Amino acid sequence: MDSHRGQWPIAAVLALLMLGELIIMGDLGTGGALVWLLTVPICIVAVTSFKSRAFTIPVAVVAIFLVSLVMGFFHVSVPTILSPLTIAETGACLVITAVVVREEPRRSATWSVGALVAVSFFAAITRGNWLFGSNYNEMIGSLVLGFAAVGTGLYFRARDAESGRLIAAAVTDAQKEERIALARELHDVVAHHVTGMLVQAQAALEVSEDDPQAAHRLLPGMVRSGTEALGAMRRLVGTLRQGETEAATTDLAADVIAAVERTRELGFETRLRIDLPDEVAPELGRSVLRLVQESLTNVHKHAVRPTMIDVDISRTSAGALRVVVADDGQVHELNQGGYGLVGMRERVDLLGGLFSAGPRETGWQVLAELPLEGKK
Repeated sequence: MDSHRGQWPIAAVLALLMLGELIIMGDLGTGGALVWLLTVPICIVAVTSFKSRAFTIPVAVVAIFLVSLVMGFFHVSVPTILSPLTIAETGACLVITAVVVREEPRRSATWSVGALVAVSFFAAITRGNWLFGSNYNEMIGSLVLGFAAVGTGLYFRARDAESGRLIAAAVTDAQKEERIALARELHDVVAHHVTGMLVQAQAALEVSEDDPQAAHRLLPGMVRSGTEALGAMRRLVGTLRQGETEAATTDLAADVIAAVERTRELGFETRLRIDLPDEVAPELGRSVLRLVQESLTNVHKHAVRPTMIDVDISRTSAGALRVVVADDGQVHELNQGGYGLVGMRERVDLLGGLFSAGPRETGWQVLAELPLEGKK
């Protein structure tokens, strides 16, 4: 029973029930016509209760009350099944009960169901002495129908609550993933540029007294790194404000070369070997670029007196793209294993690849293999 789509089949069923009553009653007369017409409002509010229940119970109660008075005054006899109400009224009340129990707060639902029970009891007394006519089978059947309607409403109420919990959990997980992704981008991109600025500033301080011109030559690199950091920050702010995903790299080779050139400008001798397929998926390209940038940033920050950095991006026979960034510096163990390595591992895991990072005989190495065909 869907709150928006389930109303049309129910409307058709109630219409058929009213049509059947009209056929069974035959020659209606004044009383019969009034009874039949007064049944229309309760069927209407039963259908509209899926979207609005503001007047559902008052209309239903008044309609049943009036039908009971008319039947008693004109001595109208209408066929019933397991209920003191007419067949159409019974169907409408079952629908209303189920919807109210499902959708309304517990207190409101209790009062609403109580009102329907009370007016049905009144109908049982006034409509042809139904209550005192030894109709025990129908009385039991009426109770079964009522409990079935309440049970149906409770079932859908519990299902809706569980669905709401699942949706809330999914939203929370999605928000967490978004925060992690943004934190990863902030660390990998902005920290990369800021680290470059810091290294150049430290170098300028060391040589400023002996060679002021050398310090001056470092300033353009610092300005460029600052500009790139500011651009990266603006993209991240745009992502937060507008929900836009950061654009993936469109020229991986050029972007990797640019990252290596910035490292060389900082005074680190760097070798680059790059062998890319003709086409690289944008998300894969962005992850490869971030791995290279973060690995180079870690060398800048943590390696002690490195003489050579090797960046190797190549295809493997297993249909993967291997990324290796290694240096020959002395590793400062206390500074390893921060958010940078966590972010790199997350990137590789998301694409179904393999990742390792750790010391080697001389220096530190980051190794990642990313499937070219996406996560498998």
